[in-house]
Amino acid sequence: MNLSLKKIATVSFTIVILLILLVQVAAARVYVYEVTTAATRFQTASKLPPDAFLYYNGGYDIIYDLKVVATYPDEKMAQALKDYNLEENNSNSFVHNPVPRNIPKKPYYWWR
Repeated sequence: MNLSLKKIATVSFTIVILLILLVQVAAARVYVYEVTTAATRFQTASKLPPDAFLYYNGGYDIIYDLKVVATYPDEKMAQALKDYNLEENNSNSFVHNPVPRNIPKKPYYWWR
């Protein structure tokens, strides 16, 4: 197996380009969420995937329930906003339905 340096560089470059394209295609989505917090329930649209949306907005400490209502391709953000009446401020409030929390009786462990 005597591979030339040029072949190795070409294959490596091709793999890197394919990975970049794959990441762009996978990440190029618009998500419409239904979010429930302690006091509010609303819809919003974001380009963040569900895990990142939850992380950047306080996690399960703040967001009790997160549902993906719809997904759109990246270039259809305006269509997603129009379909769900989110055009003015990217938020559509609903009547609040309380969500029961599954909090254990001893949620914290204190170390001495």
